Amino acid sequence: MIAKNKFESSLEVPVPVDQLFSWHEKPGAFERLTPPFDPVKVKKRRGSIDGGTVHIQMNLGPIPLTWIAKHHSYKKNVQFFDEQVSGPFAEWNHKHLFEKLENKSSKLIDKIDYQLPLEPLGSIFGGKFTKEKIKQMFAYRRNVTKNDLKSQSKYKGKKLDIAVTGSSGIIGSGLVPYLTTAGHSVEKIVRGRPQKGEIGWDPKNGIISNLSGKDAVVHLAGEPISKPIAGMVPLPWTTWKRNEILESRVNGTKLIAEHLASLNRPPKVLICASAIGYYGDRGDSLLSEDSKNGNDYFSHVVKEWEAAAQPAIDAGIRVVFLRIAPVMSPLGGALQVLGNAAKLGASPPVAGGNQWWSWISIDDVVDVIYHSIITDSLSGPVNVASPKPVRQKKWASTLANVLWGKFSIICGLIPVPGIALKTFLGEFGDVLALSSIKVDSSKLIDSGYEFRFEDLEDCFRHLLGRRKQEDLL
Repeated sequence: MIAKNKFESSLEVPVPVDQLFSWHEKPGAFERLTPPFDPVKVKKRRGSIDGGTVHIQMNLGPIPLTWIAKHHSYKKNVQFFDEQVSGPFAEWNHKHLFEKLENKSSKLIDKIDYQLPLEPLGSIFGGKFTKEKIKQMFAYRRNVTKNDLKSQSKYKGKKLDIAVTGSSGIIGSGLVPYLTTAGHSVEKIVRGRPQKGEIGWDPKNGIISNLSGKDAVVHLAGEPISKPIAGMVPLPWTTWKRNEILESRVNGTKLIAEHLASLNRPPKVLICASAIGYYGDRGDSLLSEDSKNGNDYFSHVVKEWEAAAQPAIDAGIRVVFLRIAPVMSPLGGALQVLGNAAKLGASPPVAGGNQWWSWISIDDVVDVIYHSIITDSLSGPVNVASPKPVRQKKWASTLANVLWGKFSIICGLIPVPGIALKTFLGEFGDVLALSSIKVDSSKLIDSGYEFRFEDLEDCFRHLLGRRKQEDLL
């Protein structure tokens, strides 16, 4: 008889056990716990952790696969189990155990028994790889669970009714489950025919459903500045693309702001996504929210984007413009494009690499949006970036080191001239890599926000599943 593989992980959190258990019951918990370095998607769900089943779409290399898991043995605030009905393992049994601790704290213990297919060959050829994957996954889950509960516990008010545009984007797809696990009601504002739990709008034709009675509106929608081919090669901006980037942001924001200003019961706060591209290429200057805007095309876009929300400000609605730095996520943006290249051994300095890159983790962006919703003293433009910006060559070498370790020096042997990037990508090359933007995060920090990831290497290791062995169980 082949012995089962075993894995155990534990986490103490500074919240009561009923709050920890309830977090796992709420919609969005599975999505929050899914690491971006091994993304999966829920195809179908019946019931909840009290006895339901979930169908998960995943990939085993290039092969699509459905994992069906069944929940059972539910005891409120004590435990729930899940086991594989069908999927990649010969057997998978996962016990989620909850313990009450002193000082209103609690403990989560995960115990897993599993067997690989085609044993004993499965363990011989895939045992070490699988064990490492599980360790990295649970390190990610522990980090998210603890930090989400810590942040969400700061709010003691009533459940909020929140509407969100851009919910399918990188930020929005992380924000919605974050808000629902915090216990709030979320409706997505979507183009086309809305489904249950959605609100329709058509910004091109100036149409939006009634948002009266909402507590907050989060506006993230806008034409992406980049749609890479297969996550690798970004495209230069055409005239059509330039117009879409501008008009989608200005027209959408204006429509929402004017609509909210016309309501008898408007929301208390409008959170508008913005960008540090507002400042343009500014060399070594440290830029606060009071700094002037740049004079390039994208700086103009951001200035007009923010100005479009003026009707909401005039109506007395608290408006927060989140000037977001490039968001670190392997699912999109700079980390996806440059991370895929780095995995192939290319993570060179660009144009000398001395330009400043401000950056922000996807975990912090989502958390900052919630912080902005519940912090009444916060308004106007807010820089959303780690307080530790780095020069581009440091960004590239850090990524290479996380992915390749002692072999990372090979990744930077062939530098990329700035003129080559500018020629190939045009203005987008400036926005992606060449502009030097070093922003000050003091306003956000002074409002009480605590960053999850200030250090770039910590951020990369978390998002890419490359934590050092001493940081794993």
